[in-house]
Amino acid sequence: MTTDLRLIQLRRVLFVKTIVTIFIWGLPALIGPLSVLAILGIPIPEDPIYLRLFGGACTAWGVAYWFAYKDPLRNVAIVKAGLVDNALPTLVIVFLGVTGQVSSVFILISGLLTGIFFVLFLLLMPRVERSVTG
Repeated sequence: MTTDLRLIQLRRVLFVKTIVTIFIWGLPALIGPLSVLAILGIPIPEDPIYLRLFGGACTAWGVAYWFAYKDPLRNVAIVKAGLVDNALPTLVIVFLGVTGQVSSVFILISGLLTGIFFVLFLLLMPRVERSVTG
């Protein structure tokens, strides 16, 4: 695959990742009504502070992915960090799923998506970075 085609594909993946991260995971966990989250089968803790903090962190990641989408070569560090951002939740969900501790289809689908994003970031990672002045 040529470098230009890889960059186009990476930008598409980053655009989708931005939308999913902000609108599927971030904002619903940050400001969504708990009753809607319960309908999705997401376990709601008695004190939802960590759920809201998770939503804030996801929304912030979504903003970072937007910057990477705008210029992946200058923001390749975000894509590299995105490997960790996608690998860790995938591993946790796989482990919990295998041990029978995940009952939410939404969480299982989220784990599948983060795994797919991890693989795509790994395959489409830019080989060179452009400097801020370049």
